[in-house]
Amino acid sequence: MLYRIFIITALLASLAVLAASIWIVCPAPFYNVWLLSVVASEWSLWLAALGLVGIVCALIAHALNRTKRLWWRVALVCGVVAAVCAVVPLFSGLHAAREHKVDLSFARYFAGVRGDALPSGDIKTYTFATVEGVELKLDAYLPPAGVEANGAGIVVVHGGSWRAGERGDFPYWNHWLASQGYTVFDVDYRLAPQPNWRTATGDVKCAVAWVKNHAAEFQLDANRLALLGRSAGGHLALLAGYAHDDARLPSSCEDATDTSVRAMVSFYAPTDLIWAYDNPANQRVIDGKATLRAFLGDSPHESDAMRERYLLTSPTMHVSPATPPTLLIHGGHDQLVRDENMRLLAARLAQAEMSHKTIFISYAQHGFDYNFNGFASQISQSVVLDFLRANLAAQTSTR
Repeated sequence: MLYRIFIITALLASLAVLAASIWIVCPAPFYNVWLLSVVASEWSLWLAALGLVGIVCALIAHALNRTKRLWWRVALVCGVVAAVCAVVPLFSGLHAAREHKVDLSFARYFAGVRGDALPSGDIKTYTFATVEGVELKLDAYLPPAGVEANGAGIVVVHGGSWRAGERGDFPYWNHWLASQGYTVFDVDYRLAPQPNWRTATGDVKCAVAWVKNHAAEFQLDANRLALLGRSAGGHLALLAGYAHDDARLPSSCEDATDTSVRAMVSFYAPTDLIWAYDNPANQRVIDGKATLRAFLGDSPHESDAMRERYLLTSPTMHVSPATPPTLLIHGGHDQLVRDENMRLLAARLAQAEMSHKTIFISYAQHGFDYNFNGFASQISQSVVLDFLRANLAAQTSTR
């Protein structure tokens, strides 16, 4: 009886962990398994602990009954393989942390999704524009009581393949940035009807202009703004920031005279859209080519006009001497946007001798920062904060 309890526990634990942790290192066969891979990667040490339970139970079962060899060996092998897969993010995270001089906190990691209690602060919602009958809103996250506002603002652009998602999808990051003294504006942009390449970019520019026009109301310096975006929102943030004065990509607001920003932060964004079209990531998870066709209207190989549209909407094509300092963040196991996108833009910035920094976390999946306390998030937070402090600092005049 005791043998059965331990062998069943060993098999259940080992097989369950293997079924989840294998996707940390293997490509997902479809979308829902990709979602599982993100969870498995960011909470992998919990899986490793469960895998260890399976290994210990298998060894105990073997000690209780040495005549039955098959099942304890199956449980042992599965448990070992699962545990090895589950510790990949740990060692990858430690390597990235050393590279960027970040001290990882295991206490934060095991605290769960929300982790340390963050100051709640105030959140106020405003309509920053009404365009073609569509109200565009933003949520302003204000520094909480006891935290002095530093006079700098961050405009956040959500992801969702340009057709989904919503503002406020990463609230803990917004609260955390506000707790550091920044005023955070999480903004809408039009998701439909597609192709929405012009309207989405124009809406982001409109939001930046609104924040600048209302800077005094929020006790902000209008010249100390950053754009931060994730995935498709990272693309729109880069495009709006790099091409702020390009008349071919106008703001949605007529009074948007100045949409420039001082700094850019982009998480796992497509940057060269022709390259991204020809080199999609995991097509079983998301049809990258169809996503780009919906956003832009057709294939870049359909006509010269479409090719020009892809070039126009590629941040890599807008690098210039006026390009703001840029922080690029990407994961090596990203199955929605290949990490070469980060490298292509970084190469352009380096060639132009423009200020930039990259964070590459080899184990990380697309959307890794959803786990606010995960290793990749801890690394990113430290580097993002250093980057913002360096590039949004108040400038003092010298005589």
